[in-house]
Amino acid sequence: MLTDVIDFMVTRGVIISMPRSRDDSATEEMVFEDIPVKIVRKKVKNLRITVHSDCTVRLTIPKGCDPLDLLEQKRDWIFDKIENNRILRERCESRSDKMLLFGREFSMQLDTDLKKGCYIDTATMTIHYASVADFIKFVKKALEDRLGQRICMIASSMGVSGRIGNIRIKKQRSRWASCSHDNNLNFNIRMASLPLKFFDYIIAHELAHIIEKNHSPRFWAIVERHCSNYRICRKHLKEYWVLCNTNVYWKALIEQKKN
Repeated sequence: MLTDVIDFMVTRGVIISMPRSRDDSATEEMVFEDIPVKIVRKKVKNLRITVHSDCTVRLTIPKGCDPLDLLEQKRDWIFDKIENNRILRERCESRSDKMLLFGREFSMQLDTDLKKGCYIDTATMTIHYASVADFIKFVKKALEDRLGQRICMIASSMGVSGRIGNIRIKKQRSRWASCSHDNNLNFNIRMASLPLKFFDYIIAHELAHIIEKNHSPRFWAIVERHCSNYRICRKHLKEYWVLCNTNVYWKALIEQKKN
């Protein structure tokens, strides 16, 4: 179909691919000085530039805005962020051979004597597991238990206990958690890598969306009321995200398909 055709054009020497949708909106992909850039056009008041941990860039801009002009204006800022991310990834890769679980590092041991399940030997800080599937079940159950306790307490203090929809653990690609329009809460299984001190911020953040469906000053005031150190948490969570995405065990866990 015509709407499925991908057009190619050259703008100031930059190749842009433009997948067309049926409503004629477009998500563009371009290369800016060897950096992959994804451009999302929306009805937005403020332009947004995001530099991801893998050193790719995402622009959120309105139709009619020239992405190349914006990239050129913010070039130094973008490359500073990319360099910081590169340094962070190198530091995280040096710790990639241990399994991160609730902020602690463990060795992993496939145990042929186990018929199923897994257990933690705290003396040697080793996780013994019968299969990858068993280990995933173990991680998911441990995360569910810890989330359930904190969600109940924080939701009660925020006065939203009766407004929460479904709660699920998923393998989200780019966020620790999310809250839908219907107040369904999705938490990333990667949260099991985090020290418990960061759970309250993530939970408070998503529960605040039940009250405010945006990131306005009123939203952040609600978050701060229930997690006064949220700015520090946000900073450290960026490093843990990179740790997860460079860790051999977490990468295997995320990539594991359901049977």
